[in-house]
Amino acid sequence: MNRITKFTIPAMFAAGTIVAVAIIAAMAQASAPNTADAQTTPNAPRTDIGVSGTGRVSVTPDTAVASIGVEITAPTLAEATKEASDRMTAVIAAIKAQGVDAKDIQTSSYNVFPITNQPKEGETPKITAYRVSNIVTVKVRKIADVGKVLDAAIVGGANSINSVFFTVNDPSKAMDEARTAAVKAAMAKAETLATAAGVKRGKIISISELSGGVIPLFKSGAFESAQGGDGAGPVETGSTEITATVEMHFEIDQ
Repeated sequence: MNRITKFTIPAMFAAGTIVAVAIIAAMAQASAPNTADAQTTPNAPRTDIGVSGTGRVSVTPDTAVASIGVEITAPTLAEATKEASDRMTAVIAAIKAQGVDAKDIQTSSYNVFPITNQPKEGETPKITAYRVSNIVTVKVRKIADVGKVLDAAIVGGANSINSVFFTVNDPSKAMDEARTAAVKAAMAKAETLATAAGVKRGKIISISELSGGVIPLFKSGAFESAQGGDGAGPVETGSTEITATVEMHFEIDQ
């Protein structure tokens, strides 16, 4: 009997200890505040006014960017590449003669396309010629010289002007004006929403710029080679728009 008692009492004590610890842990968990759930509850109601505003400023362009190209088709690759190279060399020389700096002329595309015949059934297509396309991007910093530069390029041998767009070389001042207008627009919108809801617009919680920049004015289309001394003709620059969009959040005052 004594031997049984020696083993039974410690076992019962250990079991009781485990049960007590489990009960205490359960009580502690039940009484602890569920802060994690409160902080991560989805779809919590917002307590601020969130709006966006866009500001726009129109400016007169002072820089033009033109895409000027030479496209040559010849029976052999050697002939096509040589003629395209000679023609583009003449075009670049004509552009530089109008006062355009070499750093403002950059090759943007050079492609070689084999031209094949339409084979009969069972025949393998054969290359009959090659087309070489060489395109340069030219930045004209003297906006009044755009027409002269395009005319000179065409007279020099260019047979395509794929696009011309007008922009502003330094848009920083106009961008600041657009940002200011965007903030004013957002604040006015928040004021309207607050008034409609019967509350007051409070302090600014946050403000961030979503997007902004220069929206260039494009003139696209192909210009044929000069005939009878006629070039690309007059070019109208129009105006360029600079935009900025901001997002703002405001406190709600009851």
